[in-house]
Amino acid sequence: MEHFQVAVIGGGPGGYETAIRLNQYQISTVCFEKERLGGVCLNWGCIPTKALVKVADLYAEMKHAEEFGIQIRDVKLEFDKVYNRKSQVVEKLVSGIEYIFKKRNIPVITKKVDKISKEAGIYSIIAEGEVQCTADYIILATGSVPKELPFMAFDGKSILSSNEILNISDQPKSLAVIGGGVIGCEFASIFAQFGTQVEIIEFLPELVANEDEEVSKRLALALKKQGIKLHLKTGVEKAEVTEDKVILSLSNGKSVEAEKVLVSVGRKPVCDISFEGFDIVKDKDFIIINDDCRTNEPYIFSIGDVTGKLQLAHTASKQGLRVAELIKGEIKNETIHQEELIYHNIPRCTFTNPEIASCGLTEKQAQEKYGEIHVGKFPFAANGKSLGMGNNFGFVKSIADKKTGVIVGLHIIGPVATELIAQASFLINTQSTAEVIEKVVFAHPTLSECVMESIEDLHKMAIHTV
Repeated sequence: MEHFQVAVIGGGPGGYETAIRLNQYQISTVCFEKERLGGVCLNWGCIPTKALVKVADLYAEMKHAEEFGIQIRDVKLEFDKVYNRKSQVVEKLVSGIEYIFKKRNIPVITKKVDKISKEAGIYSIIAEGEVQCTADYIILATGSVPKELPFMAFDGKSILSSNEILNISDQPKSLAVIGGGVIGCEFASIFAQFGTQVEIIEFLPELVANEDEEVSKRLALALKKQGIKLHLKTGVEKAEVTEDKVILSLSNGKSVEAEKVLVSVGRKPVCDISFEGFDIVKDKDFIIINDDCRTNEPYIFSIGDVTGKLQLAHTASKQGLRVAELIKGEIKNETIHQEELIYHNIPRCTFTNPEIASCGLTEKQAQEKYGEIHVGKFPFAANGKSLGMGNNFGFVKSIADKKTGVIVGLHIIGPVATELIAQASFLINTQSTAEVIEKVVFAHPTLSECVMESIEDLHKMAIHTV
């Protein structure tokens, strides 16, 4: 029976990165992953969808090539080749992670963990009815799965989860998306650009409701321009599946017919492991953790979606790397000090067209917390680089605490927003003020100048606006 210092349960971004970091610290580690390393992110989420986003954006741009003086005739989307390319990208990345594990001699056990028992301070990990190994520490990184609606079970044919829509063989002529959050809006944007007729049904009064209200409104405008029909403040009461379509009865008395339905109403945590000799405290199936990601059981940590903090791959990764540091400190008797991880200061990205990215507080949240605030805004339409790109929809919005001048929120909707947000993450997490940022030189001509001018606009000192 092999013994490890740490056993990581789950090989998603949080789990596999933590295992690698522990290995770098020369701490013996085993990773359990019942499918393939990379988890949802690499296999069914972030990576395959971004491969599709690239094609969707390129296809849409090619159809407007004449605006740039380029004649392109008979532009055609070959759906099977698009999906094959997506699978190739996934395979390359996943096999790359597997290669790293092999070269670093990090064992991976491809079995589902059923039980963890504790005896004399040592944990035994049981999978498929047999004890696979023992460990001193456990990291639970078991992730989440798409939620179903009680009257609309996923069938893999007409009623699809965000996983299943990545495996369809033909492009649907029409698609109804239930849920206007990040996942729903991303797929709606992708398929609308592919040429599918798309409708979004959202129970709340706005799309991507966790974003700044002004950004949400601007996204709705952009999606409507793409031909996407929106049903806001509307629920789905019934679904009738026929041979060639699904008929959705809506709470407003209307109905929507579509060839396929994507249900994207959130994700639920997964940790169907039984514990013997101890228990793990949960709240609505989410594992309760403290600021160090430690559970109520001192030598068991939990990271990622199953903790319910912020269901993003990079959140899980950051949590995991912090846990690896703490475990190293305990094993090697080192003093480790870490600043609190502030979850609302973790950047959030939505890969619609236009892209959305945010970090920190929304304007409403900042007003509630600080009272008086400064708000600065700068449009991409006034930026030379975005005009040259032919992509000038949207703006950058900065928010600062009026009393201290510290930047507490930054929100972007527009070209490469998901890349620009790294600047905001640095500025917010270092508690920078507008005065400090004004000492920084931003290169010209770049889209990053929009970030600079939005911050200058906090004090109405932006050059290229009136």
